[in-house]
Amino acid sequence: MKQFDAVRLILTTTLTDRDIGLAAGMSKTTVGRYRRIAMIKKLSWEKVGALDPDAVHRLFNRPAQGGKPKRSPDLSVLHEQLQNKGMTLQLLWEDYRREDPHNTLSYSHLAAKLQRHRETLPTVMRQHHTPGERVFVDYSGLRPHYIDPATQQKVPVELFVAVLGASSLMFATCTPSQKVPDFIRAHVAMLDYFGGVPEVIVPDNLKSAVTLASRIPTIQRTYADLARHYGVAILPARPYKPRDKGSVEAGVKYAQQRILARLRHRHFYSIDELNAAISTLLEEANDRPMVKDGLSRRARFEALERSALKPLPPVPYVYAEWVAIPKVPKDYHVAVEGHFYSVPHDLIGQRLDARITDTTVEILRDRKRVAYHARSAVLGGHTTTSAHQPEAHRAQAQRSPEGMLAWAKSAGPQLLRFVKHQLDRPQPFLGMPACDALRTLAHAHGTEKLDEVAGRALDLHSPKITTLKRLLDNAVASVKKPPAPRNSNARGARYHAEVVQC
Repeated sequence: MKQFDAVRLILTTTLTDRDIGLAAGMSKTTVGRYRRIAMIKKLSWEKVGALDPDAVHRLFNRPAQGGKPKRSPDLSVLHEQLQNKGMTLQLLWEDYRREDPHNTLSYSHLAAKLQRHRETLPTVMRQHHTPGERVFVDYSGLRPHYIDPATQQKVPVELFVAVLGASSLMFATCTPSQKVPDFIRAHVAMLDYFGGVPEVIVPDNLKSAVTLASRIPTIQRTYADLARHYGVAILPARPYKPRDKGSVEAGVKYAQQRILARLRHRHFYSIDELNAAISTLLEEANDRPMVKDGLSRRARFEALERSALKPLPPVPYVYAEWVAIPKVPKDYHVAVEGHFYSVPHDLIGQRLDARITDTTVEILRDRKRVAYHARSAVLGGHTTTSAHQPEAHRAQAQRSPEGMLAWAKSAGPQLLRFVKHQLDRPQPFLGMPACDALRTLAHAHGTEKLDEVAGRALDLHSPKITTLKRLLDNAVASVKKPPAPRNSNARGARYHAEVVQC
């Protein structure tokens, strides 16, 4: 999945190799190699996006070859030694290589590693933001609250703040918590408010965004799924580096001063009431002229950034949880939240993933959907799609009252009425022999003809198989009966017309 995301960002964005590497969870050297391969092979996202992960890996990587890692010096020591006047990296590399010539890094490799090390050192710089490139998101340390009408107790909530890099247009909303569902829904509301999608989202390293904070962070799975839906890169700020997201740090402070401080004397009795008040003050804050140029955040957004944002997808992202399915059992039904859902029987033994929303369960293999079901709350129950079953299982499943009703519903309205009549008894299975005979007749005469005849039998108040057979026989006989021969001595209409004229 990391390779797939890296290739997607290479072919669809203008981000640097370093930014793509941080967003996809791999080194910038690997991203650069992928970019060169894509250019040499003249690849496009339309071609690569349709491939499965194994094919993408083969397209961009050669078979792995074993090798012993080279001894690497302490980069922090090298950096300190290079501060001395007259010292060069060439001299340090020659001393390092003299100790063990066959187990050392090349000069260029060592220089590249030292450069990457220097990029992690504290620096202060003025950041320039390209319109439409980045949005910075964070939670406020100052928490608002509302009052529970039942208990009259304060209920603290979280203030989510987002700031576009170039225009400083701000978005703010309260969420019940910083947990993944609330964090994701806040992002959906944010992008809807901006009316477009930037290239990069820069979050802090909270657990809802990053499961492993390191030089190459691991993005939380649902957050990565949202990024794929909107076509953006997730580029978390470096741990303990607040200047990486200075815009949102300033935005959070501004939201505390211009929004939360003005609500301190008001009482709210639900989070919706609180958000309605925040929405009003947010518009005032975005329309307020800024000191540096006299333009408001809204005016800067309309002039610089709105046209630079990518359009929103046709449908917003729907929050979903992911469940790993290590192995499909022999009954080809996988357990998801205590309920069992069918998958195609030829996937037995395979590893799958389930994507769960409030109403649906989508099951995927290598990012491709293999099954889709309405979500069920029946613990221990089964949801089966007949197309997932082997032929023998499908035939057996249809020999049940439920299976027979499903067949009749697709066969015709009169047949459905006929089958319901057969099964409408204290023990529905007693009507199965008649239903089996009905299916045999449908196989011989077709469901369209049988549906017509079933309607006639019901009109005669005789919903019996014997009645159906008699009506079918009469219909067949009437079709096969030849027309009566014409009597040559019979007088026709012309003769009678001549008699009348006389």
